[in-house]
Amino acid sequence: EYIRQRDDLVLVTRAEDVFNAKQASKTGVVLHFQGAEPIGADLNLIGAFKALGVGIMQLCYNTENRVGFGAQVADKGLKPFGREFIKRCNDVDVIVDCSHTGVRTTMDAIEASAQPVIFSHANPKAVHETSSDRNVTDEQLRAVTASGGVTGVTGFPGFLGGGPKPSLDLFIDHIDHVVEVCGIDHVALGIDYYLGQWPVVNQERADAAYRKEVDAGRWQPPDYPPPPHVYPEGIETPRTLPVLTRGLLARGYGTDDVKRIMGLNLVRLYAEVWG
Repeated sequence: EYIRQRDDLVLVTRAEDVFNAKQASKTGVVLHFQGAEPIGADLNLIGAFKALGVGIMQLCYNTENRVGFGAQVADKGLKPFGREFIKRCNDVDVIVDCSHTGVRTTMDAIEASAQPVIFSHANPKAVHETSSDRNVTDEQLRAVTASGGVTGVTGFPGFLGGGPKPSLDLFIDHIDHVVEVCGIDHVALGIDYYLGQWPVVNQERADAAYRKEVDAGRWQPPDYPPPPHVYPEGIETPRTLPVLTRGLLARGYGTDDVKRIMGLNLVRLYAEVWG
């Protein structure tokens, strides 16, 4: 309904919608669930939400659910319902996302999926070791790559390291590592800009939102440090994202490789799964 009411947005359900949005100077929106909770215990809702435009479903959001176990709890692996969930996602061409998901559940999910699996937004532990499994191991990165998927590097400060105001160079270091482990065709952006970040909301609202997530057990310090959540220097908001393009070129990436990182790798995956 929100998209329908605006003339500057396009719902993306196929790869060509991305290019059509760009050509029309509009913003393409991909609908994505962060966790399988919206379907409850009814697998038929996967197809129903797909018909409404939801193209990606993440298994867990840090905690345990019917599908499996999140990155901040003891992980016992993909549950039987989770295997049925992945099969149904494959059947109706919904991309499986293992961000925020525990290591064992992630590896089980990749093995169970007949289609590419992604980390829509996750950073390598080799660059910054989180206290939980929120950042991912090289083994996980290779497994997602072997499935044909991509890993989107995130700018959330708790997952980058480098203190409360991470540098752009540190963000690119994470990209470099994913490229080294996975290859240039399997890295993307998953910057994870969100409504509670600096300077989108004031400190009072940011603190209240933070306490709500911590009290609910979805965010555990120190991986989720208290706000303000300041994104990498120079790309603190989407308005200045071209600074990243310049940074990647300065790091030595060629024009074609920058295009892959900035979006074409994801579009290729969309085309493979969605058409």
